[in-house]
Amino acid sequence: MAGFTYAAALALAVVFAVAAVAKLRRRAGTARAFAGLGLASPRVLALGVPVVELALAAGLVVVPGWAGIVALAVLAGFTAFVVQAIRRGDPQGCGCFGATRRAPMGPAELLRNGLLALGAVIAAFTPRPTLPEPMDVLAVAAAVAVGALAVSAVSGRPRRGGAPSVRQGLPWGSSAPPLPGLHHDGATVHLVAFVAPGCEGCDELRATLVQLCRPGVEVRLVDLDDASAPSFIAFGVRAPPFLVVVDGQGQVSATGPARTSGDVDRLLGPL
Repeated sequence: MAGFTYAAALALAVVFAVAAVAKLRRRAGTARAFAGLGLASPRVLALGVPVVELALAAGLVVVPGWAGIVALAVLAGFTAFVVQAIRRGDPQGCGCFGATRRAPMGPAELLRNGLLALGAVIAAFTPRPTLPEPMDVLAVAAAVAVGALAVSAVSGRPRRGGAPSVRQGLPWGSSAPPLPGLHHDGATVHLVAFVAPGCEGCDELRATLVQLCRPGVEVRLVDLDDASAPSFIAFGVRAPPFLVVVDGQGQVSATGPARTSGDVDRLLGPL
C-alpha cells in the first residue's frame, strides 16, 4: 500500500513541477493571465506561484505525507479561485500551465483540480518514501491516463449557450477612475490603451496607435506591470489589448478590445 501511495505522490509531484516550469518559461504570458483575472502584483505571482509549486514537488518526493496535506490545502485555494472566476465569467484561462491555454475556465479545471486533490489525499497517507512495486506504478499510470482522458473530454465538450460573454471594461457613461498623469480639460479625448509585454495583439495595437492622427485625441498607453496592475483592475480590464475612450469630462464614452485602425475608428466614432 505504501508503494502505491508514494507512486501517487510522485505523479502529483510531476504535475506540480510541469506546471511550475511552464509558468517560469512563459512568465510574461502568465503575468498577463493573472492580471486578466484581477490579481494584484501579477509579475510577482508569476514567479511566486511556480516557486511554491516547485517546493511542493520536492516535498512530495522527500516528505510525501506532509507535502500531500499542504498540496491539498493549496489545491483547495486554487479551486475556490477558479469557482469565483467562472462565476464572474472571466474571458481567459487561469495560466495554470503557463499561457498555453487561452480558453475560459470551466468544468475541466474543476475536474482536474478534483483529481489532483484526490492524489494529494492519497499522498498524505504515505509515511515515508518507499520504492513502489511495478504494479503500483502501473496502477497509478492507468489512473492518471483515465483522469487525463476525462479532463480532455470535459474540456472539449461544447458549453450550453455557446461561448461565454466577455465581461470587462467599465459601463459607458461611468466616471473613469483616476489614472496617474491623466487630466481632463473639458476638450481633449483620451484614448487609454491597456497592453501587456509579449502580447502579439498588444504589439499590433501599439503600431496602430503610433500612426493615429486625430485632432483633440491623446493616446495613453498603460503597460502591464506591478505598478499598473491596480489600474487594470480599476478599469475592469482582464484581457489586453483593450481600449477605453475617456471624454473631456472624464466619462467613459466607449470601451472594447482593439488591434487595428478599424477597431480604433469604431470606438472613437465621428470625433
